[in-house]
Amino acid sequence: MIRKDEVAAVLVTFNRLELLKKVFNALQNQTKKIDRIFIVNNGSTDGTSEWLERQSNIEIITQSNSGSSGGQSRGFRAAFEAGYEWVWEMDDDVVPRPTCLEELYSERKENQVYSPLRYSAEGGVFYNDTLEFNLSNPFKGFWKGIVTEKHVSDKYIPCIGITFEGAFFHRSLIEKIGYPEKHIFIYGDDSEFFIRAAKAGYEIGILTAAKSDRMLPYKMEEQIHTPKLYYIIRNQILIDRLHGNILVKYIRPLIYLGKWLLRSNSADDRKNTIKAFKDGWNYKPEYH
Repeated sequence: MIRKDEVAAVLVTFNRLELLKKVFNALQNQTKKIDRIFIVNNGSTDGTSEWLERQSNIEIITQSNSGSSGGQSRGFRAAFEAGYEWVWEMDDDVVPRPTCLEELYSERKENQVYSPLRYSAEGGVFYNDTLEFNLSNPFKGFWKGIVTEKHVSDKYIPCIGITFEGAFFHRSLIEKIGYPEKHIFIYGDDSEFFIRAAKAGYEIGILTAAKSDRMLPYKMEEQIHTPKLYYIIRNQILIDRLHGNILVKYIRPLIYLGKWLLRSNSADDRKNTIKAFKDGWNYKPEYH
């Protein structure tokens, strides 16, 4: 049975209990009531499980740490299978302002995905949403224009590259494209999902009247060889392989490979880069 007009919030968390409390409090104090809150606990070890058990009127989903992608995929599935017509997803370090859901809900359309305008921990508008992705020219970068201050005066900012930090959408989106690709883990899981949404004909963008606040300062990932870098390389390649035109599909992954091999400082670096390249090249998605 479809729970018509009802909203389910999906919140994914991992070892951020104090931040989680702030997000949860903000969800409970929205001017537009949330009908059900699904919290996906990705195997937290900081007391999150015990704290969640003391809360009421929430649906707790506990699983081993499967990253952002695995958490969002599980949460989307739970909200969808429970029949909620509208899904509002978020991360555990972004606090929606009191009228955020009210603004999103008042502008709801079945064929559109809205995301709130995010503010940085320092107080200004947080600019990192991507206007468009380059999936046609293998010799240029993936990101094609970032939202800037000149766009913020508009009521709605069309941009494909929104994040899993407050997107609001109709259940038909899941019916058409499936769930977030759960094995991406981190980096690019939101980009891959919203590329599929755009391909399915959904309009995607930021509703500037809806606002949220990031609680952590943004830090550019250092371009060094760390365990996280494996996901950056692999996921850049798998997105090109899944969604690029034939030139992007076959040429840009080789460019990535060459770039990261040149940056390698050791045999282990080169081994990790080659593994990321192979895994991205041969990746098989599981959207359902």
